[in-house]
Amino acid sequence: MLAIVSITSPIFLLIVLGFTAVRTGWIPREGLTAMARYVLFFALPALLFNALAEQPLEALVVPGFLLVYVGGSLLAFAVGIAAAAALRRTTPLDNAFFGLGISMSNSGYIGYALISQILGSQALGAVAMAIMTEVLVILPLTLILAELHRHRGDHGLGETLGKVSLLVVKNPILWGIAAGLVSSGLGVQLPALVARTIDLLAGSAAAVALFAIGGTLAGQRIREGLGEAATIAAGKLLIHPAAVLLMLTLTPALDPTLSAAALILAGLPMVTIFPLLAHRYGHGERAAAALLVTTALSFVTLNVGLWAFGVAPPG
Repeated sequence: MLAIVSITSPIFLLIVLGFTAVRTGWIPREGLTAMARYVLFFALPALLFNALAEQPLEALVVPGFLLVYVGGSLLAFAVGIAAAAALRRTTPLDNAFFGLGISMSNSGYIGYALISQILGSQALGAVAMAIMTEVLVILPLTLILAELHRHRGDHGLGETLGKVSLLVVKNPILWGIAAGLVSSGLGVQLPALVARTIDLLAGSAAAVALFAIGGTLAGQRIREGLGEAATIAAGKLLIHPAAVLLMLTLTPALDPTLSAAALILAGLPMVTIFPLLAHRYGHGERAAAALLVTTALSFVTLNVGLWAFGVAPPG
């Protein structure tokens, strides 16, 4: 247990450091936008490119893993929507973001740092596949449901699908993954100057991303809806990994490292942009509260889950 905590603690300490820096005024909140954009447009795509380009293509696209993770995420999404509709009796727009909060993990920022340290570089393909699940399946599905409700009667399905598809295609993280897959498949060797530049960008991704997460959380206020935030947190930290675990039991056995990666990724807090997405539809404050509560609780649930399933760091 102590070995696991020693691996996960620095990740959460960086989040706490970012939180403290913003709360004390050492770092202005306005600076977080620049940090987040730097990670989104430069550092994280470079990091994912490096991670993917260095591995064989067959290790990066594993149908069994995709079946488990896509199936588990969709199951969690559906449970979230159904529970919100039945118990809270809210609108389809509310329900869509309830489902998103339960089923879309922070794979790129927290997931990469955690998986690389717990399971090693051989499991980084799982991070890419999880991100592809989130960017190509869960996020578009949420936006389609939200846009259809928001513009019901005004926009047709075709226009909504086109708008959402454009948002997906413009995602720089997806471009980093695509470039890494192409490089892996073709065996491309970059010029030393370009490779070194990408290495420098990639090396900064984890620290800046985790610091920015903490700073973002420092700007969130829990004014109302703490009960709803706790409900979403419970769904994200319990229902999502439980759905992935169910898929693991129903499908052919995966490599143990990939199985562990799937459970770890599903057990992460929700993606950092959750409040930003929800804010566009008038639900930003409740989403921010859920993000804050879930991230705080995940330190406990992740460590206990890793210990319970006997996941140990390499070496």
